[in-house]
Parts: sequence; structure tokens; C-alpha cells
Amino acid sequence: MLNRRREMTNSKMRLRPVEREDLEFLRDLANDPVVRAKVVGWDWPLSLSGQEKWFDRAGTDSSVHRFIAEDENGPAGMAGLWEVDWHNRTALVAVKLGGRPDVRGRGLGIAVVDAIMDFAFNDVGLNRLHSTILDDNDASLALFVRKAGWSVEGRLRSHVWRSGGYHDLIQVGILRSEYEARRRTS
Repeated sequence: MLNRRREMTNSKMRLRPVEREDLEFLRDLANDPVVRAKVVGWDWPLSLSGQEKWFDRAGTDSSVHRFIAEDENGPAGMAGLWEVDWHNRTALVAVKLGGRPDVRGRGLGIAVVDAIMDFAFNDVGLNRLHSTILDDNDASLALFVRKAGWSVEGRLRSHVWRSGGYHDLIQVGILRSEYEARRRTS
């Protein structure tokens, strides 16, 4: 089982469990128009009371493990494992960075994805990670596929309505063996 208190750190950031004090930041992140335009899930404004209700329910779901991504300037996003399937040893990875103008373009995304992969494969013992990315989210595609070594596994055509039109959903994934090979060569 995943240790919910586990923190992951590297030279660029720290991932730590979400705490009640983070709810205002998470509300602002969810309501950031740049973030909302690029995420697959929600597409409506969230209130602080809604975040509080979500937080109270979230602690009871063992298939979801969320972390706050922090750098030297404070919270910079959220990342985690969703849909953890303990039988098949798989999980969905989601990363949402933003909330501050200085977050993007500093290598924080790859630092977060590397930390999540290390945690999922080496500490938790998962075998496969997957994610979904909107077809117009070039930054996330570059992050997962080019920088982190994930493979494009499929495309769901016209699957998500965003910004006045339908978008394809790109399915990406990485196996433990691919992650280990990448680590040996880097």
C-alpha cells in the first residue's frame, strides 16, 4: 500500500501529500484559465467550499494519491497517481503545474514526472503508468513523450470538448522495464 506521508525530493522540487492548508492554492490552480484549457477532467469553476468537500472525501479513496509540487517559491502544482490498480500494478499519472507566472519553462515538469515515476516503480512496485493528454497540449506531450520517455499508445478521436470544439485525447504510457532502461542510459 502507498505510504501517504511519503515525500519525494530532487534538486528542483519537493512532492508532499496534500494538506488542508493547500485547498486555496488548489482552488486557484483549478480555476486558472491556462490550466483549465489544457486538462482532461473538469471544465468549470471550483469554490473553496467545494475543495473542502473534495478534500474530506479524498482521504477515503485508496486508488488516488495526490501530492503538492513545491519549489523554492512555494506550491507550483499538483501531481499524483489516480486509478491505482493493485492487482494489475498500474496507475494513471496526472500533473498540473501553474498558479504562478514563474512555474513554466524551468524544468519543473520533468522533475515532477521523474519523481512520480521513481516513486511509482521503485517504492510502490507498479509495472505500468499511463496518462491522457489533449491533442493541443504540446507542452505535456513534449514532457511525457520526448523528455520522460513515454510512448504514444493511442488516440481517442473528438473525445473531449474544450475551448469551443472537440479535441482528440492522446493516450501515453510507460512500462517499468522502459523506465529502468531509460535510467541506465541517462
